[in-house]
Amino acid sequence: MFINILLYITISYYPTVLIHGIGGDSSDLVDIQNYLQSKKIVVHNLEIGNGKLDSIFWNINKQCQVFGQNIENLNITAPKINLLGVSQGGLIARCYLEKYSHLIKPVHSLISYGSPHMGIYSSWIELKSLEYWKNPFKYSEYLIDNKFLKYINNEIDHPDYQKYKNNIISLDNFLVVWSSIDTVITPVDSSKLEFYNITEANVNYNLNIIPLRSSETYINDEFGLKTLDKNKKLYIEQFDCPHEQFKHPSCFQKKFSNHIDTLIDLTISML
Repeated sequence: MFINILLYITISYYPTVLIHGIGGDSSDLVDIQNYLQSKKIVVHNLEIGNGKLDSIFWNINKQCQVFGQNIENLNITAPKINLLGVSQGGLIARCYLEKYSHLIKPVHSLISYGSPHMGIYSSWIELKSLEYWKNPFKYSEYLIDNKFLKYINNEIDHPDYQKYKNNIISLDNFLVVWSSIDTVITPVDSSKLEFYNITEANVNYNLNIIPLRSSETYINDEFGLKTLDKNKKLYIEQFDCPHEQFKHPSCFQKKFSNHIDTLIDLTISML
């Protein structure tokens, strides 16, 4: 009986591909890798180029392309894969899903921990070179200059608009994990698919977060979030860890007062 149970566990999960954040490499996610492997899940812990420097200095479209090539080189025979990205890695994982999954390997579950899905903005510094930098007071400039985020979020019309949306909708699960005490992602709400009200920022010069289900992104179903939500495939979960702890057991194996499951158990349930 034990052998049958072990066989079931082994074949019931799709292979899971991990991708680290900016300034990191595959060693960052070894704790997650080891834990998943202890549950008999096949894990591929990838890194961008040579890791730390390339994840900073390569433009993010190149990082996404190389990530896709690395997945293709794995020659995975399973019909689908899971993707788990931490911080910037969550954006790269979603980029792969939207741009390349229909060509290389479809995605069953997309999971992001502390990823700036809707962009980053801080009033005390200007980081336009960061391809998910989005100044709500200069949104029109962002729509002209940005070469990454505005496309994968379908904020403008472009030739691949429907393809990107269709690939998102093809997911079985999209798990978005955010932390209210994250001091790296600004605003923290970006990690739960929310951002500042652009109209209010430009008319009244106020910065207020617009809830996801009240946003144009959701209402217009610009990249498929409303469809996923209606089909009960979108999960937004709060786990209050410092940003850097998302990749270590101190966060992902800790039980939280408002959750039955640990973060890693919740993750495994999606795989």
